[in-house]
Order: sequence, then structure tokens, then C-alpha cells
Amino acid sequence: MKSLGQWLWNVMVAIDQLGNAIAGGNPDITISARVGYFANDCNNRTFYYYWRFLELVIDFTFYPLDGPKHCLQALSQDDELGHVQGNDLMRSILGIIAVTACLFISILTWSGYALGYRPKIKHLLLRPSCDQNNQTP
Repeated sequence: MKSLGQWLWNVMVAIDQLGNAIAGGNPDITISARVGYFANDCNNRTFYYYWRFLELVIDFTFYPLDGPKHCLQALSQDDELGHVQGNDLMRSILGIIAVTACLFISILTWSGYALGYRPKIKHLLLRPSCDQNNQTP
């Protein structure tokens, strides 16, 4: 049997994927990977500020666990196939799910950080973001 920590991690990823599916996304992709994909997709600038806002919220929330660029790290563990932006309703649902969840999760992650837990920072950037290429919307 796997450790309790691994089991809990698997359950959290499954809940994350469920949230993405409820918001009209691919059920095999996490919200973080979906947001990382569209926030850094240099070829599609539709809703750029929406995706970047969600990326900032999610990256801030998970910084105490993963260090910087959580969404790009999640994307790097994904095959990058099947990302769906969704229509206005689905993007609204995604925003509500992501921001609400991040409010509660950030209380836990930043409390641990304040108590001395520090992330094992991975300097992972598979592709430069659009901002680093001097491309703006």
C-alpha cells in the first residue's frame, strides 16, 4: 500500500482534475496545467489578462509548496494535448473554482511557510513565457 501522503496527493490531483472537468476542461488535466497553458500560449492572446490573473493567483497559492511558477511546472507534467479554453460560462466557473479554492489553500500553504516550511525550489521553465519574448497582448 502506498503511503498516506501519496494517497492524499493522488486524491487532491483527482479533485483538481474534477474541478477542471466541471469548468469545461479536459478531465485528465489539472486546473494549474490548463491555466499555465493558456497564460503562456504566445499564439493565442484571447483572454490574456484573465489567464494571467488566474496564473498569478495559483502561483502565489502554491509558492510555499513548489516555489515559483507552479502552473508551468504542472504544465510540464502534462502532454499539452486537449487544452480547452471553454466558453464564457465555463471560464467563469473555472475562475470561481480556482479563486475560491486558492483562498482556502493559501491559508494552509502560507501558514506552513510562516512556521518555517520552505519549498524545494525547482528551476523549471520548459519554454519562455510570452513576456520574456517581449510579446504583449
